Amino acid sequence: MKHSKLRLFRYLAPDAKAMEAELDRMARLGWALRWLHCGLACFRRTQRRDLSYCVELCPANRAGEEDAGYLRLCADAGWELRAQSAGFRVFASSPGACPAPLQTDPALDFEVNWKTVLRQAQWNFLHLPFVLAFNLLLGLFTAARSIHWWGIFLSLPHLLLLPCLLLVLLWDTASFLWLGAFRKRCRGAVGSGAPLPVPSRRAARGRMLCSTLASLLLLLSLLLTFWPSPGRINDLVYPADLYPVVRSGDLSGGAEDTGSGYLLWEGSPLLRHAQSLTFLAHTPVRTDYYLCRWDWLADVVRDSLLAEEQSENALHFHATPIHPEPIELGFDRSWLYIGPDGWQSLLLVEGDVVASVEGPTDFTDPAVLDMVRARLALEKSPDPAPEARPVGMSAPVKQAQGVEGFHA
Repeated sequence: MKHSKLRLFRYLAPDAKAMEAELDRMARLGWALRWLHCGLACFRRTQRRDLSYCVELCPANRAGEEDAGYLRLCADAGWELRAQSAGFRVFASSPGACPAPLQTDPALDFEVNWKTVLRQAQWNFLHLPFVLAFNLLLGLFTAARSIHWWGIFLSLPHLLLLPCLLLVLLWDTASFLWLGAFRKRCRGAVGSGAPLPVPSRRAARGRMLCSTLASLLLLLSLLLTFWPSPGRINDLVYPADLYPVVRSGDLSGGAEDTGSGYLLWEGSPLLRHAQSLTFLAHTPVRTDYYLCRWDWLADVVRDSLLAEEQSENALHFHATPIHPEPIELGFDRSWLYIGPDGWQSLLLVEGDVVASVEGPTDFTDPAVLDMVRARLALEKSPDPAPEARPVGMSAPVKQAQGVEGFHA
């Protein structure tokens, strides 16, 4: 026969009386509470048949000598303090005693113990929504570039983070509303002189399990927040031909290829992104490349990039917003903007690839378009044959830090 056992005992403050009823039920089955810590309760076998419990909320305005005097009065009345957690005090009846209830006046009990605790418990469930809303607004107002909702697909950890936070927010919202209704029921009972309402055992255990799950999801969300994305590179020096980006050396036939520049390489199997920035004759050569898992995602990315180019609030590598016009260049769809001094910006869609390339070149030149196609095909074919490599593309580097195994 088992002489002790552990149980999840993570009750919420409004369920104190449901917790008391569960302890009394365990006592009738021959189990006595040994200890209660961090939402876990340990029970031991007992032969007592007169064992009963009383659960009180921890006093909000009573401490020190005043509280010690109250505990002495409880002991004299036959109630021994058995366990104490963050929100509860558990009293057990002394052997041979038949103690009277500690609280006999529901109105006084509500005013002294329940009123403040229930109000604090209700508003505590708004902490996480306020923090998330503040961080979201802070990110929107301080971001250097436009924030796109589809960017969540760039990281599988962050993609998993979203449903975790949504479930926690759903639990917090439901708990906030339920506590508001429970406080109203308590006030109504006090006003009519009736006893305070006691939540059902099943409902209290359901809230216990949901609260525990929400805490675990919150912990998982914290871990996912700091989980590094695989294959991510953010550097100033990078190999020449491992990435589907157009560089200054590609536009100059290798004459101005220094092998240095800015590269961002990130993503997941659902959405991959490469961005590079080099300079040709002091003019930026920039590529934004996206490989999308679904056609609808490619359409969304394309529309967002077009809108970003035309927005006055977005960060541009060119001086002012531009308005690319549709043009037929042999891609599935393409848009081109021709600026002053030979500078052009090309936005294209080719299958599941969406790319934006801009620099001092003529994107209507077939040779330039062949070079762009070959460069953007590197993600699907990371080691193109030498004879298929356009002029200006050096031999590919076989491996780079963080890239091995990341190509499709």
